[in-house]
Amino acid sequence: MAGLMKLKSAVLSSGNAALAEISARDQRDWKALDDRSVRIENVPADLADQNRETIYPSVYLYSARMDNLLRQKFNGFSGPVRFVIEIRCTSERFEGLEQELTSYVEAITAGLGENTGSWGENLIYSGGYTVKFEPIKLGGRNFIHSAKIELEAEACG
Repeated sequence: MAGLMKLKSAVLSSGNAALAEISARDQRDWKALDDRSVRIENVPADLADQNRETIYPSVYLYSARMDNLLRQKFNGFSGPVRFVIEIRCTSERFEGLEQELTSYVEAITAGLGENTGSWGENLIYSGGYTVKFEPIKLGGRNFIHSAKIELEAEACG
């Protein structure tokens, strides 16, 4: 859970700072992320939309996998922990969704770059990540576009 809280902090602080720079550069008014739009949970977009008022753009943070490889002797757990940051944008028209989503991905990955090193509680993040873009589909406010940023932190303890 400590890793997810560190991710949320990185998105809300460093990610929003980078988003402000991107907004100025692109002359667009991208909405800053806040506690209501950044959630620690793994829930599909259609289910989230059906069960509560979803604030877009929305960011979902969750752990996808933990591998206990026992790399460090005498520790109960040591190995990689895979985290996912899923970003979702929506609009009544699909034009412009690609640029919006790409801007949020750029901002959040810039924020990750500023948060390399120790995350406390024996987690170390080296700075690497993979981004997977999903196709635009129906959902949200007519159309929804999402991307997943996958990253690993090394647990040692």
